[in-house]
Amino acid sequence: MDDPAQKMAETHNYVRMALPLMSKHGVPITPRNYAVWYAYVSGADVDLSVEIDQLIKQGRPFAPETNEQLHRRFFDQGGEGEILELRQELQQVLLTVLQEVTGLSGHTEKYEQTVAASVAQLAQGATAKEIAAIVGRIISETKEMLKFGRTIQQRLYKANVDLKAIRDAFDQVRSEALIDFLTGAPNRKAFDAALTRMMADGAGTGKGLCLLLIDIDHFKHFNDRHGHIVGDEVLKFVAKRIKSLLKGRDVFARYGGEEFVALLPFTDLAGARAAAENIRQYFATAELKAVTTAHKLGVVTVSIGVARLRSAEPAVEFISRADQALYQAKSNGRNRVADELDLTPAA
Repeated sequence: MDDPAQKMAETHNYVRMALPLMSKHGVPITPRNYAVWYAYVSGADVDLSVEIDQLIKQGRPFAPETNEQLHRRFFDQGGEGEILELRQELQQVLLTVLQEVTGLSGHTEKYEQTVAASVAQLAQGATAKEIAAIVGRIISETKEMLKFGRTIQQRLYKANVDLKAIRDAFDQVRSEALIDFLTGAPNRKAFDAALTRMMADGAGTGKGLCLLLIDIDHFKHFNDRHGHIVGDEVLKFVAKRIKSLLKGRDVFARYGGEEFVALLPFTDLAGARAAAENIRQYFATAELKAVTTAHKLGVVTVSIGVARLRSAEPAVEFISRADQALYQAKSNGRNRVADELDLTPAA
């Protein structure tokens, strides 16, 4: 079915079938149970339909363990951590909204269809971007619905409050999901998003976009000698100092372990190498001390690989070339900067 309006209407009809059936058989209206019964009324899974038909025919109650077993057998869990929890919480609020407004006359049908379609989208494992769009859309349309009649206002007021709370919680989780817990720097996921955005903006086609891949030299040995607590403090220090040595428009992130990465837009290869050399020189001359004891820890050096994005180049090749340059810097004795022109054979 390609017609969006027709698809939304069909989804709405299935919702109107599923919710009363769940109530009739004493099934709590939760996201997990709803997924089962929506699939049942829509005929999406023949085996599931046969299973539920048999349970109904036998007069067996839909006890909590039965509901859980149905979901576990016919559906995947999907999702990750707090994002999954928020998706389910949002779906629960929208299911409650559907129970409240289904059957009201007047202006609710289009609203019901929108909410029903959103519930279906969440059940299919909506992405973080899609969740944000759903919350914004439903809040906007709920505000419109609040203009019509005291009955609708009373039924939707709490839902609107709950939706705003979910939006705030989601914004917080999404923000935290992009931050490295230890150093407070953006993480690999944030870097990937920034790189995708910059490449889409055409940063590599004339404007210039360079990548620095920065690795702390012999960090494992440092950890073994001084302990992980001191090692963590060094990671925090290195992250803070690298960020301070970059320009405001540059993007800095912890890439993983003792590796950091920086994206330098509007920068040619020579300029990026100069920035990398500035970072390398700082650490080569900075003697570290333990925070609590002021015990001298010596110098922690870094090696840096530099690459410039080429026109129409995939991100994986861009990153790979910077990684090769980093390997070259380490092969040359560490505490070095190498760029893609230093690679042999030339990239």
